[in-house]
Amino acid sequence: MKTVVNYKNADSQQTATQIEIPKICPVCNLLMTVNTQSVTFNPSSNELQAMFLCTNDDCRSYFIGYYTQQSAGVFNFARFEPPNLTQPSFPEFVKDISPTFLGIYRQAHEAKQRGLDHVAGPGYRKAFEFLIKDYAKSIDLSKSDEIDQAFAGDVVNNFISDVRVQAVAKRALWLGNDEVHYIRKWIDFDVNDLINLIQLTIDWIEIERESKTYVDSMNKGTAKKAADS
Repeated sequence: MKTVVNYKNADSQQTATQIEIPKICPVCNLLMTVNTQSVTFNPSSNELQAMFLCTNDDCRSYFIGYYTQQSAGVFNFARFEPPNLTQPSFPEFVKDISPTFLGIYRQAHEAKQRGLDHVAGPGYRKAFEFLIKDYAKSIDLSKSDEIDQAFAGDVVNNFISDVRVQAVAKRALWLGNDEVHYIRKWIDFDVNDLINLIQLTIDWIEIERESKTYVDSMNKGTAKKAADS
């Protein structure tokens, strides 16, 4: 939905234009009736800045919409500040295995949503190393000291036996290394592919863990004992 707003242009002349107004507050993420407080034009950035007030009684937060000038008097929505941040969702076992991974990943996720890709990439790489090492420790806690001292790639090769986890984890590390090195080796892939590989690694870990649970609880000895009772 659009509304007409008035602002002073670069020549300090009162001007009217239409802008897209938000339906959902980026702070509380709820539907709202928009309340436009003020509109200003920044000639140095050619941006229109509109201040809004969330009308939800439990929020009542101010936020700013930024609109980029496309042509004289025409503005397109660019972003909100604060941005409409979402929270990543993972299976419960991830929290049990590596709460540190979750903390770092959430910070990287927020950085990406704020457009800070050069910060987000190294954050995802760091988060993934914690996930891999903590997962390896969950397999064999007696090797914790060795895992702590090993490079992440060596942990994948030497302490994780599931070939499906290995395959995607290696590639996540390759792309993660690109995020922290001067020269990229995988120029056809970016931080979004790294995010996908992290998710795939978690998916395969979940499958491996659940499969092991069923195999361990439904072995032949247990079945025979139940049949004889």
